[in-house]
Amino acid sequence: MNETTKKIILGGVSVAVIAGAYFLVMKPNMDDTKKIKSETQRLQTTLDDLKAKEARRQEFLDGTAENLALFEDKLAEFPSNWDQEYQIEFVEKVRKNPDIVYNVTGQMMAEPTAYYVLGGTGAVQSADASADATADATASDHYECYTQTMVLEYVGDYAGVKDFVDHVAAYPYRMTIDNVSISADDASPDYYKGELTVNQYYITGLDRTEQDDIDLTDIETGVDNIFSGGSAQGVVSKYAADNGAAIISDYDLYVAVNPTSSDTSGKVVGLASGSTVTSSKNEAEAIEISVSQDGDTYTVIYGIGTEKQTKEFAPGEDLTLLIQSSDIKDASDVNTANISIENTTDKTLYVKVADDTSARRIKIVNRAGSVIVYK
Repeated sequence: MNETTKKIILGGVSVAVIAGAYFLVMKPNMDDTKKIKSETQRLQTTLDDLKAKEARRQEFLDGTAENLALFEDKLAEFPSNWDQEYQIEFVEKVRKNPDIVYNVTGQMMAEPTAYYVLGGTGAVQSADASADATADATASDHYECYTQTMVLEYVGDYAGVKDFVDHVAAYPYRMTIDNVSISADDASPDYYKGELTVNQYYITGLDRTEQDDIDLTDIETGVDNIFSGGSAQGVVSKYAADNGAAIISDYDLYVAVNPTSSDTSGKVVGLASGSTVTSSKNEAEAIEISVSQDGDTYTVIYGIGTEKQTKEFAPGEDLTLLIQSSDIKDASDVNTANISIENTTDKTLYVKVADDTSARRIKIVNRAGSVIVYK
């Protein structure tokens, strides 16, 4: 091999070594350096942004506290629940207000409807699920917004109608009048009659506490009684003197709610003569009782959740229901009942809720027909 060939081979090897060094060592190092510079620049930008925010930390904290206070003030305009008792009480206060010449002659109350969710998944519950919203509120991670409609038939003078509108506008909780009809009352030329559609709003969820149940003992509820009966007309229940205590020893129907760890079932609903529906779930559940009449035959449908029974029975002189509660056993005892009562018979259904003052296991969420409750 001559010198020229050796030089060519040596030169090729040198080029290959240099190329290998570039592609295998220098270029990866250059790429890494480029990436490090880019990441350093990104981190520096983030650091500068965080430093700028840190400099305004107290400003942000003060702004957050201010916004939270504004939110709490706005939230306070909405009750955490607005059951039928509150709607009845609202109308009764208007009827008894001497400064408002305005009388409600008919009242229709609709089931609440979910319309918005604050936080959480943003999914609005269906109308069918709205009845369970209050029971689930303590476990909710968001606020659930509900509206329910109340249609009022009224008679009053012109000033009274205006005063009622002002009363709604000034009410502590958020309400809106969405529709008004007005016409002259043929029975009195100085009065007007018509209908108002009032929407009421409430927000439940997170740590909101339910409003206490309203005692409507002095008001006979039901379409045949609410605007013609009650104490305003001088009607006094035979059980009013002892606040329904006589029902404890003499009743037709009964509900019992106890700790699920006791010897008895956590929830029981049935007839005093026997035949019950029970549940051992340590949670809030819906209990429904519906009493109807066909001639001389009385029938009751009662149940817990989806389990129901239908029985004929013979009530005594009065139609009575005992709801028996018991003290909370410990922190794990969360057994409660949301009770709906319907009575379409010719008798008033007298209900006694016993021993629930401190336990607060019982919530009567709906009443229909002639029903009087003593607590």
